[in-house]
Amino acid sequence: MLPINAFQIAVARPSTIFVRHALGMLLLGAGLWAGQGVARAATTSTVIEAVQLPAWVEHNGQRRPAEPGVQLVDNDKAITAGQARMLLRMSDRSVIKLGEQTEFQIESMAVRKSQAAGPSELSATLRLVTGVFRYATDYTSKALGNKRDINLKMATATVGIRGTDFWSMTDAAHDAVCMFEGKVEVMRDAKPGIMLEKPGAFWVVFTGAEEKPAGQATPDQLAKFIGQAEMQPGKGILLQGGRWRTVAGFMPSGAQANALRTSLQTAGYPAEVVVKDGRFEVRINQFATREDAEAVLKQLQANTALGVTEGRVALATR
Repeated sequence: MLPINAFQIAVARPSTIFVRHALGMLLLGAGLWAGQGVARAATTSTVIEAVQLPAWVEHNGQRRPAEPGVQLVDNDKAITAGQARMLLRMSDRSVIKLGEQTEFQIESMAVRKSQAAGPSELSATLRLVTGVFRYATDYTSKALGNKRDINLKMATATVGIRGTDFWSMTDAAHDAVCMFEGKVEVMRDAKPGIMLEKPGAFWVVFTGAEEKPAGQATPDQLAKFIGQAEMQPGKGILLQGGRWRTVAGFMPSGAQANALRTSLQTAGYPAEVVVKDGRFEVRINQFATREDAEAVLKQLQANTALGVTEGRVALATR
């Protein structure tokens, strides 16, 4: 069994006020674009490292269930349902965490690298349509001198990111940003930018209300903000290499199995069909622990529209 702490999902917590986690996530492919002494530009991808189901990705208007290893490129969306989470790794190894009921889009992303051994420059425009977003720069990337110019668009504001750790959210009622480390600039229409530079600096604007100056988040608020984007061990986490699976059905015909698979995929569960002992097994792979697999089985059984009445969990053989 793969222990949950093997992938250390948290990026940061407040020390005294902010207690920092180890940033030991799975190293999923952040390719560096090597040059031969001349600048090269490339459109890059962002990889899903972990997902707490159910969740989806949307590419060219087509939606599919999210799972570890899937790459997001320009104009792709990542979408989470209630109680779901997603962890993304950008090409410069920075981390994006999405909370529940979140819709996030990569509008554009490109990397420029002047020399094979030199630092890279990442530029990106991101959009938080609704929900909770957390961004943290990777320390290895910072040590290499990599630079970034990233803008996060929300309903009423754009956040300029220049290497930092912060939280933000947007919904019909308000936009909000909280700084954990580093600095960001909040830009609104033609108004002067608002710099958040101190740990715990907090800005919020409510729809239809007059904007107020930035303030300071309380320890309770900080804990709430951080928890909103953190994975919840034992509640349906998939990660690449996870060895537990949920078996949602064992069907006598391929048509029945394919129908169940389609139903689960539409609901945000990356199901597949495998022929076993002359029957058709519908399964979801890559759960981090047995508890994660069991949690999803209970979700499926609780949703009577899916038609999962039995099912089991199993440890995958190597």
